[in-house]
Amino acid sequence: MRVDVKLNSTSLSPNPMPPPFFFLELRLHRYCRKLLRNLQGELIEIGTRQVAPTSAFLFEIHSHDLVSEQPCKSRLNYLFSSINLDEPVRDFLADYIARVLVFMANEQPFVGHYVVADTDITLECLIAGDPIDRTMIVDEEPREVVPRGASTSALNKLKKQRFFAEKSGDGDELSDDCVICLEGLSGSREALTKMTCNHIFHERCIFGWLKVQNSCPTCRRELED
Repeated sequence: MRVDVKLNSTSLSPNPMPPPFFFLELRLHRYCRKLLRNLQGELIEIGTRQVAPTSAFLFEIHSHDLVSEQPCKSRLNYLFSSINLDEPVRDFLADYIARVLVFMANEQPFVGHYVVADTDITLECLIAGDPIDRTMIVDEEPREVVPRGASTSALNKLKKQRFFAEKSGDGDELSDDCVICLEGLSGSREALTKMTCNHIFHERCIFGWLKVQNSCPTCRRELED
């Protein structure tokens, strides 16, 4: 898991009477990043997508919590406990943001701030399977290539499985994304292809895959007669 934080602040009007306080807006953006290892052993990113709507939380941080980093971190840890966060992530955010808030409070002791913490939480997943070359996912058009080990009759059968989503009545089958490019299948204007195992992919994606791998990307069933 990877956590990236960007902090932006706006100064509030100075008020010499009551001690200044901070408003902290924590914005959480959750993503899933899929990685694949190529033939050279390098990790290649094949897609990142947001897996949940952005959520935002507003907190007040009072002056007595900004005296030093430890009280501020403890306060933030308590406030963040109401959010669905893993403990290591919560502890990291509390520590990082506390150091910044205390620094700002010491630099301008009579000025409050509205601080926005934009936080990207990215779960990185390594897709299991045989190593493949990156070229399988960059071809724009399918080519007339017989996959390794596939007979001509098997390839011809596969070509006959070409269809378009808007003309298909199989709504349930198209509920998932194409596992090669991670784009949605339902409503796609691109040609789709159904493998002999009934798994469905974009035509350009599956032909690119079959250039280097004679099996279904989902279940590993080989293309047969």
